[in-house]
Amino acid sequence: MPSRTDWSLRKDFAWLLVLAVVLPVVALAAWVLWQEDRIRREQTAMRLVSVGESSAGDVEQFLRDHLAAVQLIATRRSEEGNTADVALWRADLARIKRFYPAFSTMLVTDADGTVRTSVPVGPPRRTVADRAYFQVPARTGQAYVLDAFRGRVLGNDPLVGVSAPLWAQGRFDGVVEGSIAVADFAGVHTRWLHERGYEVLLLDRNDTVVHVTRGLPYRPLDRLGTRVQDRALAALPPRPRDGDGAALLRDVLAGGGDAYAVAVPLQSGWRLLVFVPKRTLDAEARAQVLTTVGIGVLLLGSVLAAAWWQLRRLGASMNALLERMERFALDEDHDPIEAAGVPRELVPLTDALNRLGERAIAAYREVRLSLQEQSRLRESLERVVSEREREIRERTDDLRRAVAKLDHLSRTDPLTGALNRRGFEDAVRALEGNPAPRSRPVAVLAIDIDRFKAYNDRYGHPEGDVALRRVTGAIRSALRDSGDVLARVGGEEYTVLLPDDDLAQAHSVAERIRQAVRGASILHADAPDGVLTVSIGVAVAGEDEPALAAAIARADQALYRAKRAGRDRVSE
Repeated sequence: MPSRTDWSLRKDFAWLLVLAVVLPVVALAAWVLWQEDRIRREQTAMRLVSVGESSAGDVEQFLRDHLAAVQLIATRRSEEGNTADVALWRADLARIKRFYPAFSTMLVTDADGTVRTSVPVGPPRRTVADRAYFQVPARTGQAYVLDAFRGRVLGNDPLVGVSAPLWAQGRFDGVVEGSIAVADFAGVHTRWLHERGYEVLLLDRNDTVVHVTRGLPYRPLDRLGTRVQDRALAALPPRPRDGDGAALLRDVLAGGGDAYAVAVPLQSGWRLLVFVPKRTLDAEARAQVLTTVGIGVLLLGSVLAAAWWQLRRLGASMNALLERMERFALDEDHDPIEAAGVPRELVPLTDALNRLGERAIAAYREVRLSLQEQSRLRESLERVVSEREREIRERTDDLRRAVAKLDHLSRTDPLTGALNRRGFEDAVRALEGNPAPRSRPVAVLAIDIDRFKAYNDRYGHPEGDVALRRVTGAIRSALRDSGDVLARVGGEEYTVLLPDDDLAQAHSVAERIRQAVRGASILHADAPDGVLTVSIGVAVAGEDEPALAAAIARADQALYRAKRAGRDRVSE
């Protein structure tokens, strides 16, 4: 019999430990690193999209606020009919610059593009007819956000502009324009992003640089050219699709560095490009590799040390076990297990185990078959239950979405987007069911388009539908509160509910609606003034007469009085 301490099994076990522990740990570490790299890139793409959308939203909100200020003063002066009053313009421009200090210059022109006045005051009788901020509103009649350009009056810094048209008796009468230094509205935010490792490039509709951070090889008013890097930036698609990563652009940074980038479109047609240098991600990846390798080495060292200690214990335990198993051996006539391939240390043990093995094998087979059958049945049942639960969830979600969409469609007029008759009745019931209207007023405006049948007869129903949509837009633009209710209750009939408005306020809103429709300049050859107009009846339900239905009826009667009085007016 071999020596009790002559353990060849220890060497085999040590090699097995290396194969069973070291190689899986290395493979696991490689897989973890790969997963971390993939997740890091996905998170980078998500961060870029989030930063880009947030920054684009800030830029758009800034431009929208300043464009609204210019539109407001242009609309007010057009409605008041005093577009040529230079003294009023100077006061208005000074007031706007006080509330919107980002405007570096502001000006007002006549219909030929000659400057009526400006802040600060520029050369007399200069013309801006060649500027896009004059040409586009003059051509389209719409407000406009101008692409980047170089100023003429105060230095030559890059500017962007917003302009809105003026109208006098339905004709174009010039523009109101405000110029904004690019650094004033983009510099602070992009500088904050640059300090946190991001680079930002803002391009206008012509791929001209509006604003850029220091880490990119461009300057304001540069235009993307034919370089490979410029073509890659011009072709960068809007924000990555779900599952896609940010685009990797080569040599796009100042000094030739690579970067991951996303592009976010703005409503004005501009694009905001956000970059993160590739070297930043590479540095994170190196740190992750070093951390993972260190953990792996520590883990392997711990496992090997524990295995060595356990092998020493195993040696002592096996010697004692072998002595007991030799005495335990029974049934000497049973054929022994072949000892070929068995370590010599375990030959005595195999003799004893042979006698116990046959009894255990039969029981083990029965148990194994039973467990396999149970496992198969359990897996089948779990599969069926999971599939049924998934189907139920999908059917429930589909039904919920269909019901919500059907409910919305049933309450909305498909032509104008206003509430239909059913949606209006629901709104009335909601107001009547709320005890608040008994102590607070609810104003009712009954609106009818003047001579609309003649309009349809002359221009046809398709043009009539276009006119209905424009009238609806004009009415909606004149409302002030999100709680106001606008409904199309007939072919050319509308009803507006104004919660919390008294008679004076309702009359003011009605007059604003009438002016907005007239100001829309919808041509109508059969109308006295040549444009489409509306007549409006006003009534209020309050403490004296809380019934909303009665107020609606009185508003209809007031509408008939406005019609009989000559149309295009407000009646109470």
